[in-house]
Amino acid sequence: MNARPAPSAAPAAPGEIDGLDRAWLARLGQPVPARLLSAVTCEWLLVAGAAAAAEHVGAWWASAVAVLLIGTRQHALLILMHEFSHRQFDRRRTALNDTLGDFLTALPFLVTIHGFRRDHQAHHRHTGTALDPNWVSGRGQARYRFPKSRAAVAWLLVQHLCGLYTLRDLKGYLFTSGMAVSTPAPTRLRQAVFALAALLAAWHFHAWRLIGLYWLLPMFTVLIALLYLRDIAEHFALPRAGAGFSRSTRSSRLEGWLLAPYNVGLHAEHHLFPAVPACRLPGLHARLMADPGHARRAVVTRGLLTGVLTEAGAAPATAVQETARPPTAAHA
Repeated sequence: MNARPAPSAAPAAPGEIDGLDRAWLARLGQPVPARLLSAVTCEWLLVAGAAAAAEHVGAWWASAVAVLLIGTRQHALLILMHEFSHRQFDRRRTALNDTLGDFLTALPFLVTIHGFRRDHQAHHRHTGTALDPNWVSGRGQARYRFPKSRAAVAWLLVQHLCGLYTLRDLKGYLFTSGMAVSTPAPTRLRQAVFALAALLAAWHFHAWRLIGLYWLLPMFTVLIALLYLRDIAEHFALPRAGAGFSRSTRSSRLEGWLLAPYNVGLHAEHHLFPAVPACRLPGLHARLMADPGHARRAVVTRGLLTGVLTEAGAAPATAVQETARPPTAAHA
């Protein structure tokens, strides 16, 4: 269903959201530490299992399949890192939340929870404006200017998959966006401990080839392509551009598991209510879409590789609102 997009923003006080119960919203926004840790554990087991299986088979095609699969699980781990950045493990013991998030989901990608949160909070406050670091970064690059044909987007995905944008994107994530630099002392200590532990483990177990093949290669190719696809789906190639706009994408189970795990496609709902954990976004989405007014304003697309790519070819020319405006929650 494609309709006029609704502003995506930080939530107003629960009592100000028409039709949504204050107590229900409070319950919906509670952290989910057990689910978050179990999801992280599952993803790391899949990464290790894929690498072990490929090594056991000992064929090039098995390694290729493992690289593709591991790239999708790396994407899943970064989505779980996003959950830690919103303190979905623990909002009172933030040091514990950030320490676990760093070691389990952020530092293996060279980023930090603190650095990502700093950039991500600005994105939430100023979505789609000249003060949104994600939008400003994208609008200066031809690959984020729409409309584009499905073939053009597919070719760009192939280029990302081949690593042609890897150095540019890594520089953007790590340094331009500050996800790896200008961190506080506790974060710098975690960065140093992780780097030392990783180097010692690689040296002791002679794991340099395995790390290069089954971690760095998928990270620099498959993951980069998936992040580009998700960037398009969330805030680019929309039916109408402007401040605060986001798209929600509903995927099949297979596409969701491979390309958009942990309900990451329900992005407009996340912008409206950032405190809601990913596992509860489907319930929030259903509640919001039951209201005709919200349903008319929302941009809900079916399929990353179908709906989003189709809309990329029909989108108006990309524009940006040069001045920020205060966020307002859409009435549901």
